[in-house]
Amino acid sequence: MGNRHLGTQLSALAVALAGIVTAACVTTSMQGYADRELPARPLQHLVIYVAAPVPLASSLQANIQDEARKRGILVEDALAVLPPTRSYSDTEVRRTLDANSVDGVLVLNVGDTGIVREYAGTFFQASYSGSSAVSGTARRVGPTTDISMSGTSSGQMTGTSTPMYRYNRQTNFTARLVDAKSGRNLWIGNGQVSAGGRGVVGRIFVGDGTSAASAVGAIFNDLQSKRLIEGAS
Repeated sequence: MGNRHLGTQLSALAVALAGIVTAACVTTSMQGYADRELPARPLQHLVIYVAAPVPLASSLQANIQDEARKRGILVEDALAVLPPTRSYSDTEVRRTLDANSVDGVLVLNVGDTGIVREYAGTFFQASYSGSSAVSGTARRVGPTTDISMSGTSSGQMTGTSTPMYRYNRQTNFTARLVDAKSGRNLWIGNGQVSAGGRGVVGRIFVGDGTSAASAVGAIFNDLQSKRLIEGAS
């Protein structure tokens, strides 16, 4: 048999330590308690005070606005109604809220771990190129053929390895809804948002927007279930 030159291109993908799967999930737990004496009708105008790390506070405010809009509720930033330029007496606070027709104050406190990165494995990719030269003989013996071959092969493989990470985030929150006129607590709740994922998608999935949307959605859904606010239209 004559010489034959073979050119090959290989691409190999290997995962070490942990499987690299682009996946993400969010779990939210929420427990709320309403007072035995509920308002005669659902609240329509709320003032919101958010205590949270920046920029998570901005995402929370934006999501609160979105949730309130869905339910036909008017919400305002407490710092816009009562600017933090000075101290206010209890009488001044109630007078200001009454003048603005506010019937409830929602106070939200959030503790956040931020995005935590954990090593999840290594992604290896390589390519191979080379050539082979083979020669040999074939001899027919009855119904069979004996083949004898010899040759050489040479090539080069190059590759890269990239570490992969899993991203997690935990956001704990407490909230209370206060009656603007009497100052008594109408509702108290607390909860936790846990989010995680791998790769770039994981980083996006556990961002401020995701944690804020999950926390705010859980709060408003619980307030709705307790008949303190209207449902989504």
